[in-house]
Amino acid sequence: MSKTQHNEEIPVLASSGNLFADLGRPDAEEALARVRLAQQIAEIIERKALSQADAAVLMGLDQPKVSALVHGRLSGFSTDRLLRCLMLLGQDVEIVVRDKPSDHPKAHISVVAAAHLDTCSPAA
Repeated sequence: MSKTQHNEEIPVLASSGNLFADLGRPDAEEALARVRLAQQIAEIIERKALSQADAAVLMGLDQPKVSALVHGRLSGFSTDRLLRCLMLLGQDVEIVVRDKPSDHPKAHISVVAAAHLDTCSPAA
C-alpha cells in the first residue's frame, strides 16, 4: 500500500505486463501488439532520420496520421495497416505461429523486433 499526502492508504497492484489486460479490455493482446508495432514504426522513423512528412510519403499516409501514429494515437490503425507501414518503411515482417506452451493458460500475441545491425554486406 502507498500513502497519499493525507496518509490515506491506496492499493498498489502489480501489472500483468499488459496495461490493456489490467484495464479489462477484451482485446488486450491485440491492443498491446498494435502499440508495439507502432513503437517499431516510430523507432524506424527516428533511426532513418525521416521527417513525419517524408515518412508519410513512404507509408502512403498524410502527415497528421504519422503524427498520431508516433504519438500512440492508434484509432484507425489496424494491425494489418501497421504491418503494411512497416513493409513500406523497408522492413521484413515475419509472423510465426506455434503451439502455446502447456503451462500457459491461454495463447498470446507478441511483437519481437530483430536487433538492428549496421553491418556492410560482404563484397561480391
